[in-house]
Amino acid sequence: MTVETDMLTDAALRFSEAIRAERASTLDALANERQAALQIIQALRNETKRRTRQSTGRFAFGLLLGTAMGSAAIYVLHQRASEEMRLGLTARAESTGVSLQERVKQALEAGKRAAAKQEQTLWDDYRRRMIEQAKPKPRQEDPLF
Repeated sequence: MTVETDMLTDAALRFSEAIRAERASTLDALANERQAALQIIQALRNETKRRTRQSTGRFAFGLLLGTAMGSAAIYVLHQRASEEMRLGLTARAESTGVSLQERVKQALEAGKRAAAKQEQTLWDDYRRRMIEQAKPKPRQEDPLF
């Protein structure tokens, strides 16, 4: 019986060593996988930073280019000198026979009339809503016919 016990003990020891060796290799493999995953994550972060810098540079370049093109377009479209502009304004004011001061007064009066009309419309709408809310509403239990 001791021979069998010794054999069983020896087999159990070899089996336990095999399990420990397998466990150690599994833990090593998991550590290697974790390291590879961390490297992939870092590479993705670096790529995101690179793209962000690149897109920011493109946006700034586009903004500057758009500003320059807009300024050039405004300059080309409005090439009249300031003297010509002033002459054009006075010529228009003189051709209508109404001074600039009178035109400003007329515009202010028109604005006041429009504001008063809008205020009256708002008050009428408010009064109409208040009357509608004051009317008794049919109760749900009452038949409609």
